[in-house]
Amino acid sequence: MLPDGGLSSGPSPWRWSSAVRRIQHALSGAVYEWAEDDVGPVQVTDKRGRQGRFDRNGRWVLGELRVADPELCRWIESGGPKPGGAAARSRRFETEETFS
Repeated sequence: MLPDGGLSSGPSPWRWSSAVRRIQHALSGAVYEWAEDDVGPVQVTDKRGRQGRFDRNGRWVLGELRVADPELCRWIESGGPKPGGAAARSRRFETEETFS
């Protein structure tokens, strides 16, 4: 919060690409992205470089990393295999909210 009572206009802790095919978890720093092969739709890479594959519900499929945030897995999977999927049209990420 700013001294005048307004909200900070600083960068959002969420980082995403245009079609929600890649997003960085705000707390863990792990990167969630669409995997281009058919092993598991979501690839997660943690800060130490460990990787894992997960299904849309965050269930482990393959890899050293065995824990993922199911909500972010659903966001990535909902975008589909091509940029411009359903998640890319989400109003949630179209504009930054401002409060007066």
